[in-house]
Amino acid sequence: MLKYDLIIVGSGIVGLTSAYYIKKNDPGLSILVIDKANTFGQGNTARSAAGFRDLFSSPINFNLSHSTVEFYKHVQQEIGFDLGMKFVGYLFLLAKKNHLDEQIMQLKSKTKFRVIESEELSRIESLNLDPSKEVAEIMSLERIDHAILGENCGIIEPDLVCSYYYNELKSMNVEFSFSTEVLALKLEPENPLNYPGEPFLWQKKKIGGLSTSKGDLYADQYLLATDVWTNALTDPTGLDSHIRPKKREVFQVSGEPAQKILHTQGFNSDSLLPFTIMPHYGVYLRPAPKENSLWIGVADDIGRDFSFEEQPEAHEEYYQTNLRQVLEAYWKNYDKTNLTSMWAGYYCYNTIDKAPYIFRSMNVTVADGTSGSGILKGDSIGRYVASVYGQKKEVVLHGGTRMDSSILGIEGRTIPVEKIIL
Repeated sequence: MLKYDLIIVGSGIVGLTSAYYIKKNDPGLSILVIDKANTFGQGNTARSAAGFRDLFSSPINFNLSHSTVEFYKHVQQEIGFDLGMKFVGYLFLLAKKNHLDEQIMQLKSKTKFRVIESEELSRIESLNLDPSKEVAEIMSLERIDHAILGENCGIIEPDLVCSYYYNELKSMNVEFSFSTEVLALKLEPENPLNYPGEPFLWQKKKIGGLSTSKGDLYADQYLLATDVWTNALTDPTGLDSHIRPKKREVFQVSGEPAQKILHTQGFNSDSLLPFTIMPHYGVYLRPAPKENSLWIGVADDIGRDFSFEEQPEAHEEYYQTNLRQVLEAYWKNYDKTNLTSMWAGYYCYNTIDKAPYIFRSMNVTVADGTSGSGILKGDSIGRYVASVYGQKKEVVLHGGTRMDSSILGIEGRTIPVEKIIL
């Protein structure tokens, strides 16, 4: 019977970075990464809005994201591996009364951003700072008073980020098995008595193997980097993954008005509109220069249920009756844009504090709860997972920041609730 030291389930950004740092810390380990997709990075990693930022209210999330951004910058600029990383910035358009000013100002000594007053914003030809009175009253919209531009933020290509880690792992002799679906975790006693009904209450338990579409697989240790699919595996065992799924839809708009918004100058060297967040309801515009278009989305909460579908679909009606209304109020000629594509995925939501969960139970390490920010925290999460897997007390992030490796676990968790969720 072939048995590995470690089997990792999931080859999205968390699975890949975790495998990379675990193998790097212990090169002698035999590691198998499996995924039900036909290649790596095909789950919610591929369906994300593909932005990166280090503007977070929680110190934990800031450290995770800032370190990851700096590592990605190192990979692209110093190693020379193109990640499609463009520092176009994150532009938070703000009304006079808002909760973001104070939160972002607390990061003044940690990262780069600047405040942009309405006079400068008024030079953006396509932007309407002041919605019509009728529309503003109906939709509870306010005038754009100022903005904050995060300069250590931008857009990235998830497939290229995943390719970097995958290539590294292949060179380190980590094995992969794609088109391999895990059907169940096999809960067994550590010291079996070979008696029907095991494991019993009084027996110490472990995961003895994985039942998969390609037969049973065995390892001493297992890592679940399975995002919103984690519950389906852990629930039958009684192991709580502490996450819930939230569907997210992204819509691509094109046409001359969209291109005019896209090619907004004055914010970055690429002469592109930054990743822009509207002052109300969290609606955002993400520049997509490869398609000469804009991606539109929102991290809606109340009204968006926690149901789960294996293949989620985006719905045009949601865009037309919700997002489009907000954007037409603030962008001139937006009504003349064309909806040209749409897709959907999930946020793997930690509903308590919006930071990742990384913990061990039995011989299983679980890494989930990235709440839509797996890509932009991916490298740091991988380092954290490697420390938790190796039962080390400390994790060292890129750049030298040291953190307690138990801080993202379950017991004694005291992480402040993240306020800046997109």
